[in-house]
Formats: sequence, C-alpha cells, structure tokens
Amino acid sequence: MKKVIFDVDGVLLSEERYYDVSALTVWEILYGRQYMGLPSEREDFDASAVTDGQIAAIRSEVWGKDSLLSWLKQRGINSNWDMVHAWLITCFWLFGREYRRRTGGDVLPLRFEKESDFHEAGLAVMGLPVPKASDLLAAWEAAVPEGVRGSEVFAALAEAMKETFGDVPAWAGLQSALWRMHTEAFQAWYLGDDLFIEKYHRLPAAGGKRGFLRNETPLAPAAAIGSLFRRLKENGWEIAVATGRSRHEMEVPFRTLGWYGEFDPLYLATASDAFEAEQLTGVEHLDKPHPFIYECAMYGRKRENYGDYAKGLRKPAAGDAVYVVGDSYSDILGAAAAGARCIGVLTGLEGKEAAAMFEKAGVPCADRVTEIEPFLK
Repeated sequence: MKKVIFDVDGVLLSEERYYDVSALTVWEILYGRQYMGLPSEREDFDASAVTDGQIAAIRSEVWGKDSLLSWLKQRGINSNWDMVHAWLITCFWLFGREYRRRTGGDVLPLRFEKESDFHEAGLAVMGLPVPKASDLLAAWEAAVPEGVRGSEVFAALAEAMKETFGDVPAWAGLQSALWRMHTEAFQAWYLGDDLFIEKYHRLPAAGGKRGFLRNETPLAPAAAIGSLFRRLKENGWEIAVATGRSRHEMEVPFRTLGWYGEFDPLYLATASDAFEAEQLTGVEHLDKPHPFIYECAMYGRKRENYGDYAKGLRKPAAGDAVYVVGDSYSDILGAAAAGARCIGVLTGLEGKEAAAMFEKAGVPCADRVTEIEPFLK
C-alpha cells in the first residue's frame, strides 16, 4: 500500500474561521439571551450581523490572543468542539471556586442537561466575575501535569474539580449533555440556519446566523491542490482524508472547491465516523489523535472493521508506505499511533513556528501542502 492521508484544517483549508466560531460559541453561551444571558459590555453584538471587527475582538478576549489555542494544540487537542468544552468547563469550575469562597463553602448548583439549564446557570452565577483567558490558562497549568495529552487533559481537569464540587460534575466529560449542546451551538454558527436545519431537521436553539461553511479559504490555490491530488495518483499513491471535521463540514467545501471527486468516499474519514463507531463499539474518545480515524482512512470506513480500528489493531505492513500530512502535534501523535509516517506543513495556527515542534519529533515539514512530494519515499 502506498497512501497519503491528508488532514483538512491547517493543511488544505484555513482553520481561522473555526477558531473564530469557537470564540463566538463561548461568547454566545455566556452572554446570549437564549443561553446564560450574563451582562456584557458588547451590547451592540448581533449574531445575525456580526462584523469581522467584532469577531476579532471576541476571539482575542476568549482565547487570550490565541495563547489558549496554542496550549491546547500542544497537548494534542485538535477538535474545536473539545477546545470549547475545555474553555466552558474551566469557566464553570472557576465560577464554582469563587462562589464557594464568597458563600463560605457552598457548592454552586450547576447542571447542564437541556438548553434551559443555561439560563438557570446564568442566574446562579450572576454577579460573579467572568474568568479571563489568563485565569483559565493558570488553572490548566496547575491542574494538568506535564506530558498529559488528549482526553487525559480532560480527566485531569475533572479530577481537579472535585475539591470545588465534591465530585466530578456530570457535565465535565467529553460527550456529556453539555458537550452536545455547545457543539450544536457551534454548528449553528458554522453551518448557518439553512444547513443546520438540513442536517439536524430542526431549528437551532439560537438562530439568525448566516454561517461560514460555504466561505472556506484553501491554504494554496484550489486548482494547485487538485493538481497535487492527481499527480500523486498518477505516481501510484492512493489518497485519503482523516479529519476532525464532521462529514458535512468536509464534504461541502470539498465539493465547492472541486476536490471531492478526486477521492474514493470510502477513504474520507471524519469525526462523524468516530462518533458512529463510539455508539457501535461502546469505546469512548475515538476522535484524533486516537488512531481510529487514521485507520478508517487507511483501510476504509467499513463498519465490520470498527472494532479493530477502535482498538488500534490495523497497522500498515512492513512494505507499506503510509504518510499523514498534518499541521499539529495531534497529527504527529495520531500518525505514530496508527503506524504511519508524518509530514508536517507550516500553515496551521503556529505557522512557521511549528517547524521546531516537527524537528523535535523528527518529522520533515514543508511550507505548505503543495510542497510535500519530495518527502514521499
């Protein structure tokens, strides 16, 4: 087997709108009237007509000029949904600590099982200062030991919350009801009303959004990336995708940019496949950097193989040449877990500064995806 597996965000398509949307999701849950409804200095914020200037200011405030994004990516957390989860649960944890301090030891009553619970939470924390990005970063540094990666970061945060809440809150875990609700809030922003209704067959909790999905930015000219795909196939390479995006979020821009027809859909592996496999196998956290999505990309999205993929049992044979093209530490971890080699590209969040990370891991890197061919052996 000769195969090149492409990550999408930071490799083929810009991640910038994803990071913007993650910040808008956090902001809306804290301050939106349909959610917690906390008082905000940005009274001019209108989800249906948000400006680029407002988005930039909100992103800078939520993510601390991207310092929190960098911290998460360096620890193998590549999913924007999981990044939002890390922000929100830490914010609620810090609310709980301050509430306990002010009340002399009372536990902040928070639950997140349905959308109306956000309003109740907003009432419970009204008057408490909203934690800043620097507060969240300090909490992460204190709670997460060096060397902890991926889903174990969330396990460390949950363990640290016991002192504040008496036990691990039900909403702290990945795939919890809170995770599902803020993921749908993210999707409402990213997809816009029309595509959200098409996908979920119902209205979003907070509508009136245009969406960003149809305005993706390729990280090289779309035609040049398409030519790369064709050259690889002409030279005997199979091509595949392994992405933390959902299937819809991958397919719409791929069709728009003329890339979809270059791939066999059997080898277009997404977070939707990981979610389906979690339901079928009962194994949790199959998203990247777990090898599941990479093994789907290698051997096909075949349900009969999901049990093996979930256990990381399908590895390339000795004579195979399998490469993962990625932009982050998560891709390095995932490629290694799947028995593949990694090629880095410097078009992700860290830009050219990521070269040091790839060099430390012994991974060759190119400035952008259209320059990877010299590294394929």
